[in-house]
Amino acid sequence: MIIRKSGKWKWAGVAGIALIAVIIGSIFFPNAEPTMSREKSVKQLYEAAGNSAVETTVIAADDHSDLYKIYYPRKLDKPSAVIVWGNGTGALPDNYDPLLTHLASWGFIVIDTFSKTTGTGKEILEAAEYMIAENSVKTSLFYKKINIGKIGSAGHSQGSTGVINAHTNYENGKVFKTVVSIALPALKWCDPKDVYDTSLIKVPFFVFAGSRDFIVSPSSSNRQAIDNTSSTLSALAATAIGAGHTEIEKDGGKHRGYLTAWMRYQLMGDEQAMRAFVGSAAEIAADPDIKLIVAKNLSK
Repeated sequence: MIIRKSGKWKWAGVAGIALIAVIIGSIFFPNAEPTMSREKSVKQLYEAAGNSAVETTVIAADDHSDLYKIYYPRKLDKPSAVIVWGNGTGALPDNYDPLLTHLASWGFIVIDTFSKTTGTGKEILEAAEYMIAENSVKTSLFYKKINIGKIGSAGHSQGSTGVINAHTNYENGKVFKTVVSIALPALKWCDPKDVYDTSLIKVPFFVFAGSRDFIVSPSSSNRQAIDNTSSTLSALAATAIGAGHTEIEKDGGKHRGYLTAWMRYQLMGDEQAMRAFVGSAAEIAADPDIKLIVAKNLSK
């Protein structure tokens, strides 16, 4: 494998510009009322860009075909958690570029494949194995920079079946410590090779749908996906009101904030992010823009 090209450093959002605007406003308009609430919700916090500048690298095979695109914080000063992304049917990293950049701005190393068919999970697991291997290669940018005990997966549509199958259908699938399925198709829509069995999931599981995606990913099948999991598994299904099947593309839309918070909670132990999901006062349960379908073992 070879590194084909690297992206330039970039900031994932406009947080710095917003801060400058607030400072200027306080100087020239000291008596003005603030335009933003001092207290952000968890969703709002993680919808905004993180603090890390982000760089990208494309990994190519020996025949120069693109294999992976990796998004990572510019400052890699310690082993980092990894998110492996699963593309929807026909999609490529460019379909999700702003979202994956956003996740990296929150401290994750994010790897996406150039596969347009990810439902079996094979390519998703291979991407995780690639990152684990790079952790031991002295000449690699990611040498000793991968927290191999903190690898999660998230996928869209066909990729949402792929992240389940990558975890459940392969011996090495145990490397994944959480699985997020976005716009998870009901089983009747899956090709035979992509059919998933959520009863085999052994790690915290989040199914995130959209209210306008009621044909492919209806609440009934999302509930069934959670109901089929082990009685002791931490699991959650929720619907973003107004979101369609491709809502997650580009910047992640209505899914971005809670997806980021879930990964921060599960892979980094972020207690602020945890508040969105855990306990009787979990934010996601009270969010008027979210319909909570079912939650299991998220009370502590």
